Amino acid sequence: MEDRSSAAGGVRIWTLVFDLVGEKVNKFSKKVMTDFEPIVAELEAAGKAGSIDALMVVSGKPGNFIAGADIEMIRAVETAQEGVSLSKSGHALLNRWEDLPFPTIAAIDGATLGGGCEMALACSAIVMSNNPAAKIGLPEVMLGLIPGMGGCIRLPRKVGLATALDMILTGKNLNAERAFKGGLIEAALPREEFETSALSWVKANLKALGDGKRLAKEPKLGGMGGAVGTMMEKTPLGRALIFRKAREGVLSQTKGHYPAPLEALAVIQGTGTGYGARFRGAEREKAMNREAEGFGKLAVTEVSKNLIRLFFLTEGLKKSNGLPPGRDVKVSEVHSAAVLGAGVMGGGIAQLFAEKEIPTRMKDLNTKALSLGVEAASKIFQKQVKKRKITKRQFLQKLNRIAPVLDYSGFETGDIVVEAVIENMEIKQKVFRELEDHVKPDCLIATNTSSLSVSKMQSVMKKPERFVGMHFFNPVHRMPLIEVIRGDKTADEAVASLFEFSKKIGKMPIVVKDAPGFLVNRLLLPYLNEATYLLSEGVPVQEIDRVLLGFGMPMGPMELIDEVGVDVGEKVAHILHDAFGPRAEPSTLNAKVLGAGMLGKKNGRGFYVYAGKKKEFDPKLYEVIGVTPRPHAHSDQEVLERCVLPMINEASRCLDEGVVATASDVDLGMIMGTGFPPFRGGLLRYADSLGARQVVERLRFYQERFGARFEPAPGMIRRADASEKFHSR
Repeated sequence: MEDRSSAAGGVRIWTLVFDLVGEKVNKFSKKVMTDFEPIVAELEAAGKAGSIDALMVVSGKPGNFIAGADIEMIRAVETAQEGVSLSKSGHALLNRWEDLPFPTIAAIDGATLGGGCEMALACSAIVMSNNPAAKIGLPEVMLGLIPGMGGCIRLPRKVGLATALDMILTGKNLNAERAFKGGLIEAALPREEFETSALSWVKANLKALGDGKRLAKEPKLGGMGGAVGTMMEKTPLGRALIFRKAREGVLSQTKGHYPAPLEALAVIQGTGTGYGARFRGAEREKAMNREAEGFGKLAVTEVSKNLIRLFFLTEGLKKSNGLPPGRDVKVSEVHSAAVLGAGVMGGGIAQLFAEKEIPTRMKDLNTKALSLGVEAASKIFQKQVKKRKITKRQFLQKLNRIAPVLDYSGFETGDIVVEAVIENMEIKQKVFRELEDHVKPDCLIATNTSSLSVSKMQSVMKKPERFVGMHFFNPVHRMPLIEVIRGDKTADEAVASLFEFSKKIGKMPIVVKDAPGFLVNRLLLPYLNEATYLLSEGVPVQEIDRVLLGFGMPMGPMELIDEVGVDVGEKVAHILHDAFGPRAEPSTLNAKVLGAGMLGKKNGRGFYVYAGKKKEFDPKLYEVIGVTPRPHAHSDQEVLERCVLPMINEASRCLDEGVVATASDVDLGMIMGTGFPPFRGGLLRYADSLGARQVVERLRFYQERFGARFEPAPGMIRRADASEKFHSR
C-alpha cells in the first residue's frame, strides 16, 4: 500500500496495488484470500484510527485488474459442501471489505471479471479507463457456475434487475462506456494518465463518497426506465413478470441443458435483491448464504466440470504454437493480407481480417464477383452498426481496409495470401502456380479448401514449404474454429506462423493432418449421412432434428445439411466414400433432393423451405425422395445412437491415424466447428461417459443390421477390451 496524501493535496488517500507475484494476471486463489485478510485487518485498524480518508485499488498487471477466482481452485472442489465453504470464505472477505469505515474505489484499467467484478461491486465506487482491454462482467455461467462472492446480490442492488439479469444470465461483459451508461461504474476516464485522473476524481468526489451518495447514473429499471420500469422492478407483480420472462428466455436458449442460469435466477429471486441500498447485517448474511448454497450445488455438476475442462483446453491453446512439445521455431508476423476469390467465403475472410485492422487485398476475375465479396463483408459490418457495436464512421474505416482488385497489384507486400476459389484441384493448382510470381519469398500461402488435398496442391509450387491449409467454417465471422492443415512438405515455420495468426484474428486453431475430410468434416459426414439413412427408413425429418436438438446440438442434422448446402454435402460425401469405402457409403436421398434442384438454404429449398429467416417444412419433400413418413419408426434412442456413435467410431480412427494429436483436439474441434454441446465436454468426453465397452456393444448391435457403417474401429475395440478412456483425466 502507498500513501498518496501529497499527490492528493493533503487528503489522506491510500493506494492498494494488486500484483500477484509470478502470475500474468491477478486472481483470487485460496492463498491470495488468506494473504488478503491481514491487509483488510490493517485497513480496518487504520479506519478506526482515522488515518485514512479513502482507498483506491489499482492493478500492477497491464491490461488486467483481477481476472476472477482461480479456476484450478474451483476445479478441485469435490463436494457441494466444499463449494459452499469456498463461496462463504469469499463472502466473509468481501463483506469486511464492503464494511471498511472509509470509501474504497476500484480503479480499473484492464479485465475485471468474476471475483474481480465482485470485489469492485463491494467497493464504494468504480472508475474505469477507456482502454479496450478494460472489461467488467460476471462470466461464471460460462463455466456452469453462478457468481459466488456476492455478485448475484450486489449487482442487482447497483444496476437493477433487468441489467443484472442480462449480465449474469449471459456472462456478457461491458466496456467503460456501456458500464457507465448502465450505472455500473461511477466514471469512465481516459486511459492516458489513468491513475492520476482516478486520483483526481476521488479527491473531487470525496465528500459525496463519504456520505454514501450514489454517483453512478441511475439505471434504466425494467430495461426501459421511467415510471413503468420502476413499477416492473419494485412491485411483486412486475418482478414476477421479469423473472418469468427471463426464465423463458433461458430455457429457449439452453433447452434446460445448463443449470447455472436457472440457479442464478432462483438465487436472485429468492433473496429479494434488486435496485436499492446495499444489504447489511443479517439480511446480507441470509442472501449470501443462499448464493453460497447455489454455488456449491453447481460446482460439482458434470456440466460445470465439462465447461471448466473446455476453459482449460482453450487456455492451453493460447500457450501452444501448434507444434509438438519442445519444437520452437521463428514465427512470421502478419501485418497485411490478401484473399483470392471474392465469394461468400472470400468476402467473409476479408471482413474478418479488416475487422482485426489488417489491410487486405481481395482479388477476383471480374468486378461483379468483387462487388459480391465487398457486399458480403459490408453486410456483416452493417449488422454491427445496427446493434450499436460500431459507429457508422468505424463501419467505413473497417470496410475501407478491404481493397478489391482485378490483378495482383499490392500482393508483393502481403504477409499472407488466403485462397478461397472454387473447390476444383486443377483450378487451385493453376492459381498457386500464378500466385507465386507475385508474392514475396517469405509470404505465407494458405488454402481455405474444405475437402481437397493440401499435399497435392503444394506439389506444383516452387516453395511448397510455406504452403498450409487454413480451413475456415461458415459463417466465418461466427464460427470460431480454424483447421490448420499440414501438407507433406509444409514446414514447421508455416504451421506455427498460421497457428499464431489464427489466434491473432480471434480464432481457435487445431493442427490437422492432410487426410480426406481433415477432422471435422470427416466426423460430421457419418452423422449427416446416417440421418438421411434414417429418413429413408421413414423417420420424419422433424423427428430426426428434434432428437438431436434434445441431445444439445445447435441445429438438427437435416437442417444442418441445408445450412452447409445439399450440393456441398453430396460432393464431400463422395470424396469420403472414395477414401474409406463401404463404411462411408452415402445415402441416395441427398442425390434425389439435389436432382430436384433443392440446394438447401442457399436457394430457399432443401429438406426445409426458407423465406428470409423463416423456416418451414413442406411435406411434398417426401414425394420428391419417395419416402412414406412413419412417425416413431425408430425409438429416440436409436435415432440418437445411430447419428452419434459413428462419429465416435471415426474419431477413434482419426486418433490412431494421427489426424490430430489428442482426444482434446477432437473435442475442441467438434465443439468449435460443429457446435457439439459444450456441456457434454466434447465428442470423446461424451464417449468416455458412455464407456468404450458400451459404445462397441451398440456399434456391433447396429452392425448386424446395417453392415460396414457401424463396424467398430480397431482402436475402439482395443479401448473396450482394456476398459480404457480417451481422456486420462
